Amino acid sequence: MFFTEAGHSLVPLAQGTLTLTLSGVVLLLIFMGLGAYWGVQQGFRNVLTPALWTIVAYILTVQGGDFVVGLINRFWQNGPALVAFALGQNPASAPELDPLITPGFQIPLFFRVITFVALVLLGFFFNKNASWKGPPKEALAKPLGLFVGALIVLLWSNGAVVFWEEYVAGNGGFGGPLAGVLNTLPNVSVLMPSLITVFFLILLILIVFNFPKIWKPEGGGGGGGGKR
Repeated sequence: MFFTEAGHSLVPLAQGTLTLTLSGVVLLLIFMGLGAYWGVQQGFRNVLTPALWTIVAYILTVQGGDFVVGLINRFWQNGPALVAFALGQNPASAPELDPLITPGFQIPLFFRVITFVALVLLGFFFNKNASWKGPPKEALAKPLGLFVGALIVLLWSNGAVVFWEEYVAGNGGFGGPLAGVLNTLPNVSVLMPSLITVFFLILLILIVFNFPKIWKPEGGGGGGGGKR
């Protein structure tokens, strides 16, 4: 994979090829910068719920066509082996079922787009009453908020690009400013699994190091009444 400008490779990243035009990269960085600024202002705690719901939306709808179908089929086909293992029998002797869903089946694009938007909005809805919300007082609240805010906007923009490319492939697309933006933004789907993994690693580390605080009682419940 290479980032390229005017046909010249700039930064080798991995195997394969990812061609990004400079204008598309700049536009994407502007969007990510706005997301990063929002994340810094909000702090990590206040963008965590939208991030989790956005990641779920991205996995289920953007990358989810083959992923979800494959996951369901694997559980279905290996079901007898799992049951045999649970009963203490030899899993190798259990039959393997045919796929429950035809491999390659794709949920229609319209429903995937609607589901993506709905899940993202649910993230903001549930964020209002999230138990971990609070002012960004911790030392890493704003730096982590910067990363997560940029990641959220990157997921949104790349989801839009993937949906747009599928729509163009099937329907020919349309003109206008929105089409111009979507045609300019790069498709960075190959980077998203790594970035999502980094996010969950950070979240896991925070949970491990802060887990003991869960068991600590909150500040004193106020001096109760004295002797009557």
